[in-house]
Amino acid sequence: MFDQLKDRVEKRAIASAIIVPTGFVVVAFLALACFFVFNEWLPPALAALVTAAIGIIVIAVVFLLMRIATRKPEPSPSAPPREWPDRLELVLQQNVDPVLSEWIRKNPDRAAIATLLLGVAAGYSDSFQKILLDMYKHYAETETRRRATSAGSD
Repeated sequence: MFDQLKDRVEKRAIASAIIVPTGFVVVAFLALACFFVFNEWLPPALAALVTAAIGIIVIAVVFLLMRIATRKPEPSPSAPPREWPDRLELVLQQNVDPVLSEWIRKNPDRAAIATLLLGVAAGYSDSFQKILLDMYKHYAETETRRRATSAGSD
């Protein structure tokens, strides 16, 4: 699964590295062509101004279309409450080590960076994935025993 995701991300990055500069060059040549066309009818300064104005209008239209396309829909009053994410968060909070939970609350930026680095390392290294999985299994077994012991003593 991670290999497929990694391959897909790599292919998209390579495609973007080719498409983005090529797109800039194409837009630059299009603007230059517009300038030359307008330069036949208008003085050079005015032709440059009209070309820039058209560019600004195109950017504004693309920006508005992007905003409309990516707008989040308004939640309807009949929409079901967000129970599943809340339940998942509750389960995760119940199973997290209290010391780790406190550290995350005190250092959210460091926790996010650590999570990102662990995710990247696990995504690119099979041995690191195995190490993390073994650590998690060991922690889960220990936590299960600790909870069973504390529940039995209550």
